[in-house]
Amino acid sequence: MAEIEAAVVTKMNADATISGLIGTRLYPLVIPQDVSLPAVAYQKIDSTKTVSHSGASQLARSRFQFTCQSETYADAKTLAAAVRHCWEGYRGTVATVRIDGALIDNDQDGYSEPLSLVVQPSVRMDVIIWHAEA
Repeated sequence: MAEIEAAVVTKMNADATISGLIGTRLYPLVIPQDVSLPAVAYQKIDSTKTVSHSGASQLARSRFQFTCQSETYADAKTLAAAVRHCWEGYRGTVATVRIDGALIDNDQDGYSEPLSLVVQPSVRMDVIIWHAEA
């Protein structure tokens, strides 16, 4: 797993509110169909590398999308609030990755993918994370 993805997983797993809601149900890309809810999926949507006049700055701006899914709309919103609280304005070092800032760029209500037999409420949230790259 790449460094920033590992840092995202470490930070989310270390958050007491999130882990109290989902346990270990944090998945890359999609939430499997047969798992208990609530759960969160994460994916890196894009990552822009920053350069300066002297070359690469080793600073990146990555957009992560978190999908918070639950049995009820209220529970999906509660989980999304926990994810927001975890990331909004965060600065620090996680799993050796320096995070210079994080901000919530967007969130939207939705539902599980139409391929599942039971449609579940979800909230998708985009978080911009400024971080150092090795």
